[in-house]
Amino acid sequence: MKKTQRKIITGLILLTSIGWLFTSCQPEDSGDVNQARIWTDYEVFYNSNEDKTHAVARFRFGNPAGTLLELKDPASVTFNGQQMAYDLAYTGHHLEFAGKVNGGTFVYTNTEGTVYTNTVAPFDSISFPAGINTISKSQAYTLTWVGNPLAANETVGIFIGTWTWGQDALFSQSADGATNLVMGTNAMSNLALGQATMYMDRWTQDDATEKPDAGGIVVGKYRAPNATVHVVN
Repeated sequence: MKKTQRKIITGLILLTSIGWLFTSCQPEDSGDVNQARIWTDYEVFYNSNEDKTHAVARFRFGNPAGTLLELKDPASVTFNGQQMAYDLAYTGHHLEFAGKVNGGTFVYTNTEGTVYTNTVAPFDSISFPAGINTISKSQAYTLTWVGNPLAANETVGIFIGTWTWGQDALFSQSADGATNLVMGTNAMSNLALGQATMYMDRWTQDDATEKPDAGGIVVGKYRAPNATVHVVN
């Protein structure tokens, strides 16, 4: 069964790479908390717009909304054998790579020497269909993506953003076998007229196989080339 609610929230928060909005959130030292109560989030994210892969390991106290934590010696985390330093812009430990890295292995060692190993499996690609140039605020639109139907634990999310703060729209689809999603007028009506950018992510999210008592997830995500559209009434 899909864990749709948590998956949609997690994915769409990350969809627009808004980590920079939270740069004022200084993390706490992971050594200051109960090691069993550290929630773990491992993500491999390929952005085709820049042809870069970002590996990010995030740690929070208690749950996905808990206090951000930074690992300090003797705690550590690696991705494919490389040490990961904390990066405030990504609210986690971060590495970037040229081109697509299709999955990989994170190894987290806590202050007590307990080691957790989790692998992000290869993840699927996606792109917008050709010919998306204009969208209407007052008419629903069925978007059929270019790519495979959704498999178990996969979600597609679309964010439409404009230069007017707060006038944007979010849509998601997580049904097994789906090949499209419907962008309804309730959300479309929020858009500002004029040029907008459409972002589309496809991600797989699973529970971490090795994790503290607080739990954790592993995510593999692919961002399609963005589409520029004109919003009309």
